[in-house]
Amino acid sequence: MFRLAHVSDPHFQNFRLNGLSELFGKRALGGLNLLLSRRRKHRMELLTAMQADLKRRNLDHLAITGDFCNIALTSEWEAGLRWIAECGLSPDRVTVIPGNHDAYVPGVVKAGTFDRLFAPYLSADHRVGDATYPFVRVRGEIAFVGISTAVPTGDMGAWGEIGEAQLGRLRHLLLMPEIRERLRIVMIHHPPLVHRPGDDRNLRDMAALQSLLLHTGADLVLHGHDHRDYFAELPGPTGKPIPVVGVGSASYSGSADKRSRYHVFEIEGRSISAITYAHVPASEDFQEAGRRTL
Repeated sequence: MFRLAHVSDPHFQNFRLNGLSELFGKRALGGLNLLLSRRRKHRMELLTAMQADLKRRNLDHLAITGDFCNIALTSEWEAGLRWIAECGLSPDRVTVIPGNHDAYVPGVVKAGTFDRLFAPYLSADHRVGDATYPFVRVRGEIAFVGISTAVPTGDMGAWGEIGEAQLGRLRHLLLMPEIRERLRIVMIHHPPLVHRPGDDRNLRDMAALQSLLLHTGADLVLHGHDHRDYFAELPGPTGKPIPVVGVGSASYSGSADKRSRYHVFEIEGRSISAITYAHVPASEDFQEAGRRTL
């Protein structure tokens, strides 16, 4: 049995500026929102508790689907890197992709800061040319396929986009015989279908992705972004639906149905079961909140 944990949207808080020039425009508004609201909703002690719980789960792999930060400061990403390292899994057992907050401003995207800092967790067995995304990491009979939907929006929107070029590379990778024969787990930050309406927060080219997956197939799609658990499906090429699973924010301190949580997938051959673990304030630990076969 292969045990995979899925974590998303930790939103690490470590507010250290490398000069006042970093606090202009969208970052200034995002920083104010963080100080007035987000830092109370997203609690770092919940991430510490989750880290301890993950260590007890006898995991083979950890997948993190983006939004490590709030306003794309290097110090926030460094906090995320420390958290990953302290989970005790080697880089070949942790795969990450960026979220929209990791592309908060154009400068960090142009500089490739996220990709450089998280390079050990983005190393690939297969890529197309020199492009970082999409990438494939093969772990036994499982192929992790990482997509980036992270683009600087230039406004306060939270939408994402894959782009035609990346979609073309994704099609090529998913149809490679050595990948197609494995259980293909696609990692994406924005959900590939609408759970919560609004053009300012969803994936702009989700129809193109849905069409691609209908042709190529996949065995599981993991996403974050909406800070809620979702279990949905997309049509696959053989008539068998593709499970699409979203997970709530790792650091959210709200109501029981959205509070800090993660999924563990138990994989045996082509059989996949999903177990949800959620933080319980009364006991200050994580307890099983649901179980299903996909």
